Amino acid sequence: MQVIKLDAHQLQRLAPQPPLVLALGFFDGVHQGHQRVIQTARRIAEQRGLPLAVMTFNRHASQLFQPHTKFRYLNTVTQKIQHMADLQVQRLYITDFNNQFAKLSPVAFIKDYLVTLNAQVVVAGFDYTFGQGGTHGMHELAQLGTPYFETVTVDRLANQQLKVSSTRIRGLIAQGQLASANDLLGYPYETQATLKPLTRAIMLANTRQQVPAAGDYRCWLVGANYRQSVVVRITNTLQIISPYQLPPLADDLTVNIQWQNRVAQVDSTTTVHQQRSQL
Repeated sequence: MQVIKLDAHQLQRLAPQPPLVLALGFFDGVHQGHQRVIQTARRIAEQRGLPLAVMTFNRHASQLFQPHTKFRYLNTVTQKIQHMADLQVQRLYITDFNNQFAKLSPVAFIKDYLVTLNAQVVVAGFDYTFGQGGTHGMHELAQLGTPYFETVTVDRLANQQLKVSSTRIRGLIAQGQLASANDLLGYPYETQATLKPLTRAIMLANTRQQVPAAGDYRCWLVGANYRQSVVVRITNTLQIISPYQLPPLADDLTVNIQWQNRVAQVDSTTTVHQQRSQL
């Protein structure tokens, strides 16, 4: 998959792009609703023999206009790139959502970005918005884009009569309902972290990622050459409180934590003593 970073300056230097099918969205979490949009675009691309491309953004709009709000992401950019590769996206355009981009008129967005990228078909969810202030939706995109490309709107994906959305998933994670969140994501929620093996402390790599509520959670601890089940306790800090096999090195380790579900509070006194007695 080719990853291309875009802004107004990069657009001017961009080599001519091949005709392609382009899916639009911020895609935070790349949840099952997002996957449906991208899979729809992929089917169209395969039918027409065109590359599948996705255009997303490097930050949420709220972080440009209200940078001090407590907005939390579901994915880092690196994780989002991996999810796109898993969905067989061939070109991923990551657009810098800056002040200049935010001020684009709807027509300028279409001409400067979608036409420049040579989109033949543009696919997005029913609630996609664009233009300054996000005042235009899919109806306007279809009208304004008619001279340049076809537009396909993907209807909402519902679960228990509620829309599958990034906002809903963030709320579930914040409440500690990881099993429900994972069901909507279509995969285990994951955070990257640094593990200090001797103290069992965990430091999240990205503090802007959504963290579950305080409590004990069954997780998969995944490293370069190991994967094991642990219980992680969240208070003001994160710490492994269940027995586990330490990797050979005592140095700090980069790990991925795949969150499974909340568990009843574990008595960590005995398990920690047992673990340390084995060191």
